[in-house]
Amino acid sequence: MGMNYDVKLVGRTINHFYWTLILQGVVFVLLAVLILIYPALLFALASATFFIIGASLLVLAGKIRRVWHMLPKMLQ
Repeated sequence: MGMNYDVKLVGRTINHFYWTLILQGVVFVLLAVLILIYPALLFALASATFFIIGASLLVLAGKIRRVWHMLPKMLQ
């Protein structure tokens, strides 16, 4: 049970990391287009971008920390 569960947890963590990067890439491209169309929104869009990146990095850090604490069990 232990090893199979650990492999699934690592797989889910990598999958979440992958989708977090995809979401950030899409958000950055959309923000770049909006800034080109509406330059006056630059400050609001920059602020929203910082918020989204900060929140997603906090979530990602939590997931990595969970895997880090399970690493000794996975290496047994």
